Amino acid sequence: MGESLGGWAGALSAEAPVGVLVGNALTKGAARLQGAVLMVEKGEDDAIHQVRVSCRRLRSDLKLFRKLLAGDWSKELRSDLSALANACGEARDLEVIAALVRENANSEDDEEHVETILTTLTVGLDRAAKRSAEVVTGESTAELLQTLEVVAAAPDLKPDASKPCGEVLPELLAAANEAFTQEADKLKPWTVDDHWHEVRLLAKRVRYAADTSAAVLGDEAKATATQAAKYQELLGQHQDHCAAADALTAMAADAAAQDDPELSFTLGRLTERHRAARRPLREEFLSLYHRP
Repeated sequence: MGESLGGWAGALSAEAPVGVLVGNALTKGAARLQGAVLMVEKGEDDAIHQVRVSCRRLRSDLKLFRKLLAGDWSKELRSDLSALANACGEARDLEVIAALVRENANSEDDEEHVETILTTLTVGLDRAAKRSAEVVTGESTAELLQTLEVVAAAPDLKPDASKPCGEVLPELLAAANEAFTQEADKLKPWTVDDHWHEVRLLAKRVRYAADTSAAVLGDEAKATATQAAKYQELLGQHQDHCAAADALTAMAADAAAQDDPELSFTLGRLTERHRAARRPLREEFLSLYHRP
């Protein structure tokens, strides 16, 4: 599949064909995903989350190198990886929400109500985790891993993949960073949650792109990855509180429909607490982002 780019071994230099880095990144990503799947099979902690992260990193690399990839195989792979990540999403979200509720509940909240809320979330988490594990250990994931192994060994590449890493990577990383800054520049304290979430995804894309590029670009790319990770961490905390508020709002509506106004009231208080937690995170991000 694709052009021969052999002859380069060990650490990549700036003169190495960028196609070699594409193959290396896909090989590393496939191995990471395989390891995460094995964690799920063994029932290890944080396994579902690691599958999700592995899928995201692979999709980020495929997106980073998309102009160098020939044919439609990369689009199909990105779609399959997205489906697998989404299958793991509910379990991970409920795990984070339950932890946040437990952390943010206080003595002013009705203890029985809090336990009822946590029990509901835990039951939902257990069911979602079981569904996720069935997908991760299923036939479609096994086929995806086989496809990744084949593709990583000899990715189908365009002629531009023979260009030097030192020429191509700065352009690719700059494009990822520009997409992030264009959206981050628009953020205000009152910007809607969805836009903050989109900037978080773009920050994550910059981080992954810089991580991949660091094999060639060195300290400059590592510094970019470190900065993007700081942005991602703050925006990730922000998104967790948004997800918790949304989930608790839905639970409050259910409680009201079941004629349980007291539980609905407790849920409302918890919801407002999570919504209030967004403000300092937004201020901290904007301060960090606009710092000279």
